[in-house]
Amino acid sequence: MTGAVRALLLPEADCGGLRLVPVSAYALLQAQAEAERLAGENRAAAGLCAGACIVARAARGQDGGRVFSDGGEVLRTLSAEAIERLMQAYEQMTRAGRLTGGADEEQALLEAMAQDAQERLRWRVLRAFGVLPTEARARELTQGEILYCAMQLCLDEREELARLCPACREAARTARCVCCGAPLPEENAAFDEKRYEELKRDGVHWQSAAAAHGAGGGD
Repeated sequence: MTGAVRALLLPEADCGGLRLVPVSAYALLQAQAEAERLAGENRAAAGLCAGACIVARAARGQDGGRVFSDGGEVLRTLSAEAIERLMQAYEQMTRAGRLTGGADEEQALLEAMAQDAQERLRWRVLRAFGVLPTEARARELTQGEILYCAMQLCLDEREELARLCPACREAARTARCVCCGAPLPEENAAFDEKRYEELKRDGVHWQSAAAAHGAGGGD
């Protein structure tokens, strides 16, 4: 996965041994309530306490577990400058994890992902074993191990096909609609979908159709 795509889909920041991960909406509400208790009447400390409580929930160690039990431990352990730097990294990370450009950005992201063969292979392996990409065991997998698992899955499929008679084997290999089961037409490799859409937007295909209709003896 390219760096831009990975940062967008799997936001994470590495800050000197601490790994920051996005905090859920419920955890943010808990952080806010805790920060209010820590700050009390001291409004000047409200921002620092809020940052400490978020860091306590976002900071992860190498094993994926939380480093700090609560915001109070963060305040006792880290300096105000360190908390501020971590919060800056957290805010930058979460901004990178949001789609903001609408349909065009979404389409560009999908195309970039579709062209990344290694990440698509990784995804298929993780999906087959029911593992999320953010889990620690997924992060520990090397590309060689991913390829090994993918090849084993491929061999499993071949063994399943080998147990079928020729007619059923051919039917199993035929691409079918996932809804009704009807065979899907073979794709025309020479067909340029992008060029077709450009011509469609410009009305060229309508002009061609009208010309053909007129040449055929229309009114």
